[in-house]
Amino acid sequence: MRTFIAVDLSEEIRAKIKELQKQFMNLGIEQNTLKLKFVNPWQVHQTVKFLGEVPAEKVEDIKRELSGINQKPFEIAFKGVGFFPKASPEKVRNIRVVWVGIVKGVEELKVLQEEVESRMSTLGFPRERRFSAHVTLCRVKMFSRAGSRDEIVRVLDRMEELKDVEVGTMHVEELKLKKSTLTPKGAIYDDVYVKRLGE
Repeated sequence: MRTFIAVDLSEEIRAKIKELQKQFMNLGIEQNTLKLKFVNPWQVHQTVKFLGEVPAEKVEDIKRELSGINQKPFEIAFKGVGFFPKASPEKVRNIRVVWVGIVKGVEELKVLQEEVESRMSTLGFPRERRFSAHVTLCRVKMFSRAGSRDEIVRVLDRMEELKDVEVGTMHVEELKLKKSTLTPKGAIYDDVYVKRLGE
C-alpha cells in the first residue's frame, strides 16, 4: 500500500487553488517545449510525511502512533505564488514546481510534522531532511531549454502578478493517513485513518 500522512485542505481553499490554476492555463504555452502538469485541485493537500510502500500489517502500527499525537487544532493562511528551485527571476533556468505559500500556521505545521517524524522513525521510517510548508499548483516539465525560455518568462510574469495574492485561511483539525493508488489518469487518494487533533 502506497501511503502518506497529510492535512487536507478545505473545499473553499481548493476552489481558490482551482482559480489560481486557471491563471496559468491561458498563457499560450506550447506543450512540446514546456508542459504544466496541474494537480487535481480537489485532492490538494499539505503533505506531512511520505511513507511510500507499506505492508498491510504495518498500517495498524502507524494508526496507533498517529492516534497518540496531542497537538491542538490550529489555523493556517495561504498567500502568494512562487516556485522551486529557488532563484532570482533573472537567473531562473528552469522551474520544477509552482506553489502557493503558507504564511500563518507554519510553526504549528512544523511542530506537527516533527512529532509525526519522531513517531514514524520509531517504526523504522527514515526522517525527512527538510520540511517545506507549501501547496503544489502544478509541476513543470521542460522539453527544450532554448525553446521554452520565452514560456518560462510568461510563467514568471504571471507568478509576479500573483506573488501577494490572498488565498484564504482554514482550520487544521484533522491529520490523515492516506492511500495513494496510481492510475493512468493520475493518483487517487483514499483516507485510511483520520486523527482528530485535540482528541
